[in-house]
Parts: sequence; structure tokens; C-alpha cells
Amino acid sequence: MSAKKIFLTIGIAFSIFLVTLPIVSYKFLKTAVKTAAFNHLVTVRGLLKHQIENYFQERFGDINVLSRNPVIGQAFSRLEKAFHSSGLEGDQYIKISELYQPLMEYYLTDYGYVNLYFIAKDGDVMYSAIREEFTGTNLLTGRYKQFSIGQVYANGLDGVAFEDYTWQEELAEFTSYFSAPVYDGQMLLGVLVIEIPFSHLDAIMTKREGLGDTGEMYLVGDDSYMRSNSRFVEEPTILQKEVDTIATREALDGIIGEKIIKDYRRIPVLSAYTPLDLKFVNWALMVEIDEEEAFEAVNTVEKRVTILGSLIASITFLFIYLVNRRKKIDMVAESLEETKT
Repeated sequence: MSAKKIFLTIGIAFSIFLVTLPIVSYKFLKTAVKTAAFNHLVTVRGLLKHQIENYFQERFGDINVLSRNPVIGQAFSRLEKAFHSSGLEGDQYIKISELYQPLMEYYLTDYGYVNLYFIAKDGDVMYSAIREEFTGTNLLTGRYKQFSIGQVYANGLDGVAFEDYTWQEELAEFTSYFSAPVYDGQMLLGVLVIEIPFSHLDAIMTKREGLGDTGEMYLVGDDSYMRSNSRFVEEPTILQKEVDTIATREALDGIIGEKIIKDYRRIPVLSAYTPLDLKFVNWALMVEIDEEEAFEAVNTVEKRVTILGSLIASITFLFIYLVNRRKKIDMVAESLEETKT
């Protein structure tokens, strides 16, 4: 083999090596970046899930302990007698309610409740720390029977219950309820209800440190509607925005996973999802970031690799072309020499 052919072969092999090396390196980099991005989302998902479950379990514990408090049982008995005797405006009722009012206001302030209700077993809303339109009405026979307060009362007769978030026009906020039965010994007195604001949960869901410009965390109920607000929408999305994706469906079916999917905006995202381990509600927790942002560094490398590969390929083809051209010139020159001789 001539020296030229050896040189050409070595040049081509080296060029192929230069083109292949960055491509292989890029593939390994992309895999590593993808793994790191999902690991970060999984870590955030685990921490957030723990926070949310703790928040609701604490509220569950609050109502369970509070309903067993002897002071609450005593207040139930006294307020029920006064309410049935003279209604909300009777002197005896006012005197008894004023006696317990400071304690109830303490619960509102210290625990951050929106309101607290005493509902007799016959459905009478005989007391609320803050007077509502349904205070003094009956939840078994009145117009509020089908409202959230009516549902949580009915469920609370049998044990601790939860009623999902609903919009409260008077408060201009979404609220939810927990309820629990109140007993005097073995005798059922009624149901204690606490009302909690969405702002507590919203404060947890809007902590997006470490999730960049497009990362977000949100909750989806088993009706496929959000139970939190989207960072990409100015208006509230809780109970307004429907989210039906592969990830939400799997999470609501009890599956924990990580996938690249199209989210509710139809944008490719890295999604880490999980159901919440709560006895009283079936919600899915989603932690996501746009694929474009997650792979921004990789995309930059890809562009550079493409440019570098194109440049090396161009130089290689130019080199081959020049070598072949020189070879042809040499052959023509040799042919002319032979003709002359």
C-alpha cells in the first residue's frame, strides 16, 4: 500500500473518530442529565407528599381530639338546651355562647380555622364561632342539606369525615371541612365541624425553589380537576382546570411513576407523580418541569455537536476531494509524460 493511501486511510479513520466521539459523549450526557432531572423531581415529590399528608393528618387529628374534649361535650349539651328553648336570640343562649366564645376564637386564631360549628344530632346548626347564613338552620330538612356543610355533617355522624374544597362567596376563598361526632358517654350529642382555608395548602404548593422557570407542583382530584393553582394561569385553577394526562390517570389508579408526557398545556414535560396516602380522599400529586428547560444544557451541547460534526465532516470530504483531485492531476501528468516518450 502506498504512503498516500495509508495517509488517506488514517485521515478518514481519525475523522470518523472525531465525529463519533462527541456523538457518543452526547448520548451519555443526555442519559445522565435525564436521570439527574428525574431524581430531583422524585426528591421534591417525596418531600412535598410528606408535607401535604402531614397537613391533612394533623387536621384529622385536630378534629378527632377536639371532638373528645370534655369542654366541647359540655358546651354541646348546654347550647343545645338553650337553642331549643329560645333560639339564637334568647338570653340564656346568648349568655352560654358568650361563655364559650373566647375559647372558640382561640381555636380559630391559633389553628388558623375559618370557622367552627356545633351541629346537633337532629341537624340543627346551633352554634358557629362566626355567624353564617346557615347558623340556626337545620341540615336535615333545610336548604343547606345538599351543601358541603350538610354533607360533612351527615358523614360526621359516623366518624371523622372530610368534605372537599368549595368556593365560599362571603369569604372570597375556597374552604373545606372536617367533622367528627361528639358523645356524652355512649350518647351521641351531635357533630363538631371545623372549616379550613385553601390558603394553607396553597402556601405549601407554591414553594417552587429549585424547580426553575417552568417547574410546578399541583394536585388533581379523582374528578380530574385541580386541587391547587397553576403557576401558568393568572386566574385560580382549583376546581376549574381539568387535567387528564397519562400521569394523572396512573397516579389516581395508585401508581407511582416518572415519565416524559404532554401536560395539560400540551407541552412535553418531565413528570414525577404519586397518589397521596390519605384515607379520606383520592388525590394525585404531580411534580413537573418542561422538557425544554430540563434538557437545556443537553440541547446546547447537541447544537454544538451538530456544528462540530458538520465542520469535521466538511473538512473530511474536502480533504478526500483534494486528495482525489491531486491523484487525478498526477495521473494525467504521468499519461502526458508517457505520450511524449
